Amino acid sequence: MYGSVRIKNMKKPNKTIYYNQDNGIGFDAKYADKLFQAFQRIHLDFEGFGIGLATVQRVIQRHFGKVWAEGKVNEGAILYFTLS
Repeated sequence: MYGSVRIKNMKKPNKTIYYNQDNGIGFDAKYADKLFQAFQRIHLDFEGFGIGLATVQRVIQRHFGKVWAEGKVNEGAILYFTLS
């Protein structure tokens, strides 16, 4: 069973990068471009409408930030974001 989630930040020159890391089911990197598109779901075994990460991206962009993700199947994922 998966259960570990970490929320941290790292300092880079002129910015702070925040990230949320989990050890869940992850995702195949070839689908990374679909993660932030509304109504695009890459895991059909789970409930949802596919708008969660699209909403996250919209909020981050309204704060002049950037959001991106990395993941591996069955190894978890990391969601990064910056704010300006």
